[in-house]
Amino acid sequence: MRIIHLVAGLIAAMTVLVDVIAADAGTTDRREQTVYQTKGIVLQPRDIADWVGASYWEQKIGGVFRFAIDPRMQADAEERDAVLATAWQLKPEAIAAESRIVAFIPKRPGKPLSKDVAYQIVFRPRTTAQEKNTVETRFIAEGTAAKPIAASMPAVAVIPQLPRSYSYAGFPNNNLPSYWAKHPREMQTILSWIAGSANPSFDQILTTRSVAGVVVRETCFRVTGAKLTSGLITNLAIVLLGETAPATASLPSYYNARDFGDLQIESIQGQADVPERDKLGAITGLSELPVAERLPAKYAIWQYFMKGVRDAEIDAIVPLPGTDRRTLLTLRFGAGNTISVQRIGEDRKGSILEAPGELRRVNGFDASSTDAPALLAWLKKRYPAVVPKGGTVAELETSVTAEIQTKSATPAWFKDNYGIEILGRSEAQSQLARLFQYQPQQLVDLQDFTGAELQVLEVALEKMSDQLVSTFKGLQIARQKAAVDLIGVSATKFAINNPMEAGVAMVRDKNRLITIFDSSRLNAESLFIGGAGADGKPKVAGEALKTIAHELGHMAAAMPGMRAAFDGLVRSKEIKPVTWYAASNPKDEFFPEAFSLYVGDPEWLKNNRPDLFKWFEALGKG
Repeated sequence: MRIIHLVAGLIAAMTVLVDVIAADAGTTDRREQTVYQTKGIVLQPRDIADWVGASYWEQKIGGVFRFAIDPRMQADAEERDAVLATAWQLKPEAIAAESRIVAFIPKRPGKPLSKDVAYQIVFRPRTTAQEKNTVETRFIAEGTAAKPIAASMPAVAVIPQLPRSYSYAGFPNNNLPSYWAKHPREMQTILSWIAGSANPSFDQILTTRSVAGVVVRETCFRVTGAKLTSGLITNLAIVLLGETAPATASLPSYYNARDFGDLQIESIQGQADVPERDKLGAITGLSELPVAERLPAKYAIWQYFMKGVRDAEIDAIVPLPGTDRRTLLTLRFGAGNTISVQRIGEDRKGSILEAPGELRRVNGFDASSTDAPALLAWLKKRYPAVVPKGGTVAELETSVTAEIQTKSATPAWFKDNYGIEILGRSEAQSQLARLFQYQPQQLVDLQDFTGAELQVLEVALEKMSDQLVSTFKGLQIARQKAAVDLIGVSATKFAINNPMEAGVAMVRDKNRLITIFDSSRLNAESLFIGGAGADGKPKVAGEALKTIAHELGHMAAAMPGMRAAFDGLVRSKEIKPVTWYAASNPKDEFFPEAFSLYVGDPEWLKNNRPDLFKWFEALGKG
């Protein structure tokens, strides 16, 4: 993306444009100005799929605790989220000793398949300073058996005897006799509840409560077994679940709505040890996306923010894992690192981003299509080599669009309609060596344009006015795999490939030549250019269009008086560069970068650099 002036002479016929670019008098626009992001990140579907498969609550808890979950939870994601959200709510501030809490989680509203469930949640302290504390979840019961019942000692009662044989678990040191001796009223309360139960069999979570002075003791048991009509208790099993009162979960509304993307976003919104400028702010627009696109959008936000993007607009291609679909999102990073998300559209294997030209999209069509005679008159100037067919505007549009989409894949289209010469390999080799003194080492890997690449050029030209397009008459365009730079003194120069160079524009006397390199598609899988049209439909193209427009911008900037007028406007209005690349070399790269945005995303330029937009509008009108 550079221009080489070998001789100062330029085409005199192009001076017609100079009169339209004088800086307009007025107040300086000193708004905080964002930049247009041109460094893309290729978002890998497999990485997004990893995020899809990760549970918000498992990852959140796993960041703080070592944890083990009951196998039952793996089969039911909704119940898993309810239990883990409850465990997060119940976690102690500090864990000095093991604590066991019974959590009753009622059936969740809006989840018809959910049930009342009870889980035991166990917290244990770390054993070494390097370890994490531990949390474990254990399923207890579901349905009616899950809801704890408070068992109390009757004022007067005949306490039944424990059966000779029964099972027990969960007691300290597995020593039940010692526990009963220490807490006799708890055994009596359990046996009294069994005696008073109307059911011949029982499976219930029971809580007991005793008061000794100011000390209140609450304990939780699971009691199962059967009772004969004689009052004899059989198959009794008593499990000590916890020496605290049971907790009834009060789940947050989002308990089952958050994903791993939310957790990652939270982590960079709430970092306590980083400056405010490096904390992510609020995000808007995510809820307006289709559900399947929300997590991929969060992944994109996270990636760009972590790579240091600030105060920028990104037109990001975001793949949807498991499909051939890619959602096109505009991410606007604003003040305080707030981000707004706008869905522009959807692309399937280049169905939109690599779509060929179309007459309806050509700059000037709307103003020239009021009737068939007006359209024919305009077409004669815009596409002199096209023979339109039909008697109505619709018929003419259909016939010309068909020609555009078939013939714009050929070099002859550009020669016959624009006066632009698309060079083949041998022609490019000859012109580069003869006119621009390329050495043999620099002429390797010259190529012919593919049909698809030429159609990108057509789409770029379609976005320009008749006046602007006419200035490129006589231009030559070549294709090469990579730029080759010569390093060293004249006697010992050696060639080195420059894989990051996307294109080069060269001017010598009346000769103008652009070379496009493979790197022009460097962001083909990560960025698009454009936005939503007035009708809400996408007006977008692949990022390769921006490279073409940038190099054409170099040619426009080389016209007499053009650069001086542009620089004068920038100084008087204190306009900031539009991209990082423009900022890296404003003298040479600000104009072509701004030009490429005027062509590819005029709404961005209009909203963010209104004075530049008006300037280019005047330029296009001639």
